[in-house]
Amino acid sequence: MPGHRAPFTIDRLDHVLVIVNGMAESLHFYGDVLGCDVESRLPDYGMVELRAGSSHLDLVDTAVPQGAWARPAVAGGRNVDHVALRLGRVDERALRDHLAEHGIAIAEERIEDDGTLSLYVRDPSGNTIELISG
Repeated sequence: MPGHRAPFTIDRLDHVLVIVNGMAESLHFYGDVLGCDVESRLPDYGMVELRAGSSHLDLVDTAVPQGAWARPAVAGGRNVDHVALRLGRVDERALRDHLAEHGIAIAEERIEDDGTLSLYVRDPSGNTIELISG
């Protein structure tokens, strides 16, 4: 609805999750060539989180069984799984109400051990956007 402001602000781009085929080669490129540092490894998901300035670049290796969850449904399909936006201070209820008012369904949600809430929504083109608050 025009003129209706969101009850939050986007603080920064938090991370982009990129699908790769071969972690060693990818780490060489993103680490040695681009200068990203490994921040954490999540082997259960076939994933490595890299520091990219004030943001993260997450790599998921679909060449290993643990990364199969990110494999595109068709060959040559998507390469970026989702874009994550870090929100400024936000009231969770207001955020949920705002999404509902605009007919935006929450496709998935997750609460981290530190209390950080992630809500996954889809844009009109079907792209997944993660909204991170907390």
